[in-house]
Amino acid sequence: WRVSIDDLEASCTKVNSAALVVSWFGTDVRCGQCEMIPGGESRDKVTDHDPWTAAGNSRATAHEVSQVNGRPAYGGTPADTSVVSAIKDLKSRGKSVVFYPFILMDIATGNTLIDPYTGLSSQPEYPWRGLITCDPAPNRPGSPDKSAASTAQIDAFFGTASVSDFAISGSDVVYSGPSEWSFRRMILHYAHLCVAAGGVDAFLIGSELRNLVHVRDSADHYPAVDHLIALASDVRAVVGSSTKISYAADWSEYFGHQPQDGSNDVYFHLDPFWAHSEVDFIGIDNYMPLSDWRDGSGHLDRAEGARSIYDLDYLRGNIAGGEGFDWYYVSQADRDD
Repeated sequence: WRVSIDDLEASCTKVNSAALVVSWFGTDVRCGQCEMIPGGESRDKVTDHDPWTAAGNSRATAHEVSQVNGRPAYGGTPADTSVVSAIKDLKSRGKSVVFYPFILMDIATGNTLIDPYTGLSSQPEYPWRGLITCDPAPNRPGSPDKSAASTAQIDAFFGTASVSDFAISGSDVVYSGPSEWSFRRMILHYAHLCVAAGGVDAFLIGSELRNLVHVRDSADHYPAVDHLIALASDVRAVVGSSTKISYAADWSEYFGHQPQDGSNDVYFHLDPFWAHSEVDFIGIDNYMPLSDWRDGSGHLDRAEGARSIYDLDYLRGNIAGGEGFDWYYVSQADRDD
């Protein structure tokens, strides 16, 4: 940690804010079946001088991350003591801390989980968390989308853990609530851990749950948005008024929902969340390209005067121009052409 942050400060001298990403592991893209669990890379790495614990789990009881070619598919969840130390160190260096709870989907190759998008008995390996949705997925036969039946699945994902189920003991967080590994338990655990560390400047209550947030219980109501609003209020009760709160929406969901059901409807489904009194800013995970540079010398970007992919004026010009701003490719075939 020290080497990494020393290097950051030496290389990027004007950086004054850091997003601290801390991950738990999702077990299923079906929201009603998905648990969020802290996990370790191996149950064998046990040391007496610095025992690993996260949300009350030891290495022996935590989820063990699956392997690819004999190695862990992901790095494990940081120990709670490491998270507290990281927050304190960033603050001691004068950095603003944005706490970013993150879901990594630990669904290995060869799994036999039913895919809500196809009905087949295998879900995509190590998928994006944005694929978490109802079962069957919207626009598939038998989907609970647009009916009250979707509510039970979404409720199961968020869980029932409440603020009163957590207590801070020194730099530890103690949980005494229902036996569940739910989204609410994850978020509220870290809200309390941030307080135990002395507080953070901003706290995200999740990110990129696009296909979950798009599920409806009627033509135009989104129960996951109600859950996010309730969670924002609960996190506010924990972290206080000085911490900014938001949700990091994927760039494809922050602006609204356009159901692909032939209705041509457009719903600004996240507006009730963005407008809520406990939400301080609109959060967008954004991955817009800064160039459309191609190999060779015959492409338009070079023809228009850019010397190379490293031309700073060319890259600056594409921040408010170029792909994703002035124009877009309709399909992969158009991009290839």
